[in-house]
Amino acid sequence: MDAFGDYVWPRATSELILLPVTGLECVGDRLLAGEGPDLLVYNLDFGGHLRMVKRVQNLLGHYLIHGFRVQPEPKGDLDSEAMIAVFGSKGLRVVKISWGQSHLRELWRSGLWNMSDWIWDARWLEGNVALALGHNSVVLYDPVIGCMLQDVPCTDRCTLSSACLIGDTWKELTIVAGAVSNELLVWYPATALPDNKPVAPDRRVSGHVGVIFSMSYLESKGLLATASEDRSVRIWKVGDLRVPGGRVQNIGHCFGHSARVWQVKLLENYLISAGEDCVCLVWSHEGEILQAFRGHQGRGIRAIAAHERQTWVITGGDDSGIRLWHLVGRGYPGLGVSSLSFKSPSRPGALKAVTLAGSWRVLAVTDVGGLYLYDLEVKCWEQLLEDNRFQSYCLLEAAPGPEGFGLCALANGEGLVKVVPINTPTAAVDQNLFQGKVHSLSWALRGYEELLLLASGPGGVVACLEISAAPTGKAIFVKERCRYLLPPSKQRWHTCSAFLPPGDFLVCGDRRGSVLLFPARPCLFKKPGVGPKAITAAEAPQAGSSSGGSESVVTGLGPVSSLHSLHGKQGVTSVTCHGGYVYSTGRDGSYYQLFVHGGRLQPVLRQKACRGMNWIAGLRMAPDGSMVVLGFHANEFVVWSPRSHEKLHIVNCGGGHRSWAFSDTEAAMAFAYLKDGDVMLYRALGGCIRPNVILREGLHGREITCVKRVGTVTLGPEFEVPNLEHPDSLEPGSEGPGLIDIVITGSEDTTVCVLALPTTTGAAHALTAVCNHISSVRALAVWGVGTPGGPQDSHPGLTAQVVSAGGRAEMHCFSLMITPDASTPSRLACHIMHLSSHRLDEYWDRQRNRHRMIKVDPETRYMSLAICELDSDRPGLGPGPLVAAACSDGAVRLFLLQDSGRILHLLAETFHHKRCVLKVHSFTHEAPNQRRRLILCSAATDGSIAFWDLTTAMDRGSTTLEPPAHPGLPYQMGTPCLTVQAHSCGVNSLHTLPTPEGHHLVASGSEDGSLHVFTLAVKMPELEEADGEAELVPQLCVLDEYSVPCAHAAHVTGIKILSPKLMVSASIDQRLTFWRLGNGEPTFMNSTVYHVPDVADMDCWPVNPEFGHRCALAGQGLEVYNWYD
Repeated sequence: MDAFGDYVWPRATSELILLPVTGLECVGDRLLAGEGPDLLVYNLDFGGHLRMVKRVQNLLGHYLIHGFRVQPEPKGDLDSEAMIAVFGSKGLRVVKISWGQSHLRELWRSGLWNMSDWIWDARWLEGNVALALGHNSVVLYDPVIGCMLQDVPCTDRCTLSSACLIGDTWKELTIVAGAVSNELLVWYPATALPDNKPVAPDRRVSGHVGVIFSMSYLESKGLLATASEDRSVRIWKVGDLRVPGGRVQNIGHCFGHSARVWQVKLLENYLISAGEDCVCLVWSHEGEILQAFRGHQGRGIRAIAAHERQTWVITGGDDSGIRLWHLVGRGYPGLGVSSLSFKSPSRPGALKAVTLAGSWRVLAVTDVGGLYLYDLEVKCWEQLLEDNRFQSYCLLEAAPGPEGFGLCALANGEGLVKVVPINTPTAAVDQNLFQGKVHSLSWALRGYEELLLLASGPGGVVACLEISAAPTGKAIFVKERCRYLLPPSKQRWHTCSAFLPPGDFLVCGDRRGSVLLFPARPCLFKKPGVGPKAITAAEAPQAGSSSGGSESVVTGLGPVSSLHSLHGKQGVTSVTCHGGYVYSTGRDGSYYQLFVHGGRLQPVLRQKACRGMNWIAGLRMAPDGSMVVLGFHANEFVVWSPRSHEKLHIVNCGGGHRSWAFSDTEAAMAFAYLKDGDVMLYRALGGCIRPNVILREGLHGREITCVKRVGTVTLGPEFEVPNLEHPDSLEPGSEGPGLIDIVITGSEDTTVCVLALPTTTGAAHALTAVCNHISSVRALAVWGVGTPGGPQDSHPGLTAQVVSAGGRAEMHCFSLMITPDASTPSRLACHIMHLSSHRLDEYWDRQRNRHRMIKVDPETRYMSLAICELDSDRPGLGPGPLVAAACSDGAVRLFLLQDSGRILHLLAETFHHKRCVLKVHSFTHEAPNQRRRLILCSAATDGSIAFWDLTTAMDRGSTTLEPPAHPGLPYQMGTPCLTVQAHSCGVNSLHTLPTPEGHHLVASGSEDGSLHVFTLAVKMPELEEADGEAELVPQLCVLDEYSVPCAHAAHVTGIKILSPKLMVSASIDQRLTFWRLGNGEPTFMNSTVYHVPDVADMDCWPVNPEFGHRCALAGQGLEVYNWYD
């Protein structure tokens, strides 16, 4: 014991919590939010900027905050001080707060009062607090002296699911209780007799067919609203509930939610409800849906609040996000769909195509060759021209540009293209480009300097026309610059085009789904052997000739780079260049982020839009840097925001197969389409971005299954991260250079999220999310951590390679680069590049007649990953590390990563465990004068831990890996070096640490709450290694072995050996426990209760000597702890 005399025992303190938001309340221009036991205070004053002012940690101990009640002031002044009752579960605490424009200070707090029953509602009554409890009783509590003054039960002592207290004094106090019998019970606690006999209910109200979860009373109109498990909201006319014997009438039965309704709130002019379907609905008092707010992910919206003066609605969700929405009458409402009344005897013919020139001019062409203009300011149709050469078949495209930029192009089935100035249509210019049909038209604009028109003709030839204006502005010049040739395909025409900054290349998409890169000018590639191949008319006989040209001129330039069939057979719908990247969309329901390096197109990341949007039509970049996705969801046109996961606009247009056009400017968004022989127009003022504010980004919509720390980024003073705390409340030493830990998380919602966790601000910033998985993400692994530029030319930031795996036997590898960026809230920019992917049943997807075959391979899940980095100086099977995967089908599989992660293939596997493998872990053994050995350990549901020598197995010529029985199958790993029966059931956590004596500590945690720690020795045979002799296999043996049978009360899902004398473990019992090692059996030191339910993973890491260690716990939320050694 003397050895530990000067040892400081660690005590973990909670630093950050990301949990479902369960309580919200507006107090003046401030918002109180409850997240777990923590209180968050936001400033909602636009002058002071929408930001978090303060986080009061651990206000309710181990209880979750469910509500706030602010003591009313006689003068109604809550701008300087407020007395707030905070309650949740069975806890109550009263706190007095002083706040200003940008600071908050706690003046006084009462003790935590622990009730014996659930608290459903609280109300201030003349300095005391009345509480509605879970078994239909009311308690009056004095917060100053901390004692109970009254305790009145009801005769009907049923279990309540909700309650509402009404009144300002004890004499008029009324409770409306929602019983589990689906009834409302109205009773009056003040009518209790002196002998404390229970009070009988005054009224019973029935109507719901499910449990009542929430209720709200509007005294000024005598209305009561209730939300129920039956997915409905009911409105009751109750009058003044403080008067006994009143009549209750059901005046509204509102159905609009698709799942249970959790919350309801009555305002003077609106009714707000939110539920399990993650939708917040705004109703009129007559039961009409006025607005629907969608954006939260996961299992519902748990809390709502309203700011009636500003007409705001604030929602808090299970995804730990908080959002502010504008009610009807605020912001920029949509103007709806209107018909432009084209049909008229003066306008013969039927409409064939429609397009938009800006957001206030509509162009339409008929089957008799008439081109018409509709100006939304004049509100009438005007014929620009009529050309019978454009009868029957006609294409129409308007040039991009600002409002009033008036050019459009027409094309027919005989190779004719007509460029028309909208303001002076008589100055139109004709170009005979092909001897056949023009398949498509597209414009490419480079700033205000260069405008090109691309037209696809027969044989895959694309004519590039340069458009310029005369100095007078009354005439235009059209000149053919060059011709391109598309790769061979059945439907050989381009669909879209865009300039790649600075303008040397054109990016095009074609009907085959390929993305192509062409030179913008042929003169850029005059050097022999460089650039695209020039194809003459003799080599492309279907191309036709240009007007005024000859057969010997260059007919087509091939692409300098192409990504064949990137979007499948349905084609590419748009290409957009922004921020140094190329974004392409297609009718395969995905959009790609591409990068051009050295004249080559490289895919960076593939993303999916919202569920059901299989036709993505385009992307738009908002002024704030965010992106919106345009597409078709069944028969609706949808504008969807990937950042807020919200459908910003929905237009029931009938689908995208008819002619349509979209335009978005700062003034308005417009969508025009043809329907029933007329032009329909949808407009929304203010552009396509809806004015909602995300007070805090949501993390994951479902449980977090894995967490992994990547590394640390150090920011200088010029990138100072804004502090959430007032300078007076900061701890000493918290100022200085910003250390930001980069953490990645995987979830059941199929996403991988990259988080920035500053060490000084107590905040978390979601940098980006990767949505490549088709099922849940259960495991993460990191390798190759470095800095941008490499060791020779290092720059501030962080780079790493990440492997993610999960359900459906799917694995992805992507690279991560974090760089400083002062323009973002986190002061960091995150760049993701997808490198490779692998699925075990990829061969099945390629099989024909699959419906006639039985799939033998079950749906395998990857449960855990481990990176195994081999010696680079040893001749092996190839460069790159190995990825070991624990699989639910009983296998341990080894994957080989090559070419910096761009090649991922299955190398070897073993079914030694014959049951689900839960964990894999790798470590290295180094000894003097011996070769470095790489050891892999795997643990299964039977409690056994197996150890494998990967160094010997990977040697060239080794017999450890058995060759496959059939070509194309992986190698077999053989038998392990050692198997230890550590537990009687599944091993959920596993970790190792080398000891100073040259051995290894191995610790594991099991489903039965037990811990197992043993010392592993690795010995090499005395026989020296020589050619022709048998290969040397290390001998593994267990020296010391200890077990702690009841270390935790539930599954041990996280364990970490911090040093040979210290270990930490985490369990579903919500305890973070420290253990002393090195003196026989592990000894309990101390334990901390955390607030994340169902913890699935844990990761710990040292930050620096001043900050100590950090620990991230992931489950139904995320919590970060720190402690000092």
